[in-house]
Amino acid sequence: MYVKYIDIYRKLEECYDQMVHPQKRIYIKKVLESTICRICEVKKDLVLFNPRPASMYVHLDQLLFDLKYDPSIIEIPVPRYFREFDQIPIDIQFREPVEKEGGKKRKKVKKGKKKKKKKKVDDDEETKEAVKNLEDQFRSVDKTIEDTHLTLNPMKEVVTEPLSMEIDNVHDAIRLIQKNERGRQGRWRMLFIVNTKRQEEQEREMFQKIKEGLIKEKSKDEMENEATLVIQRRMRGIIARKRIDEIRQEEMVFLGMSRKPRVDPINRAKKTMDERK
Repeated sequence: MYVKYIDIYRKLEECYDQMVHPQKRIYIKKVLESTICRICEVKKDLVLFNPRPASMYVHLDQLLFDLKYDPSIIEIPVPRYFREFDQIPIDIQFREPVEKEGGKKRKKVKKGKKKKKKKKVDDDEETKEAVKNLEDQFRSVDKTIEDTHLTLNPMKEVVTEPLSMEIDNVHDAIRLIQKNERGRQGRWRMLFIVNTKRQEEQEREMFQKIKEGLIKEKSKDEMENEATLVIQRRMRGIIARKRIDEIRQEEMVFLGMSRKPRVDPINRAKKTMDERK
């Protein structure tokens, strides 16, 4: 029955997600919410009457094998409308009053009868006894922890400082670090100077060619237009090559030299659901 409820819940959830009619959506959501509540009740009963005491996991392997169901059928997915902005309010009226967990039932008192007064117990004696029991528990726990620690760690660990070096060795290490850092900075500075000189030489050559009239100086707009033309040329080439590949594939299918590409029905159904949504 629990598996059947989950199957019904899956179908209702998919129906509510793909339904377009607004009035039908209201009633489908009511039924869906009631089904979710019923699943929670059945799960609570299964946990309560579970042959394994204090276990919240219910094994349904044999039931799935008898019904010839896939194990994924008992997975309860999160309703999709939980993650969406759903404006349909639902009020479910329960036949029996629902009590909160930890709440106590109040007994009805008949008129004309008075409750018997309970004998008062000395509070000081109860407090002393509770404190004594608590101290005994703490003492036993401390003893158990100490015994376990001695059993697992019979040898005490000796902790030493990681930089317990002599003064001369520390100075040598500092000098070595400084030397490596200065070398790194020198190499970076040399590369920066080389790149700067190379860029200056290229600019000087370009200016000399422009001065001699070999190259015409271009404005900013002309440079932007050239860059735009290069990008357009590349993109048109990519699009044309893709189109030619499609035409070649269609021609091979028409001539019977290759098979028609298959369309995955699962992807097609998913695409249709997305379009409908």
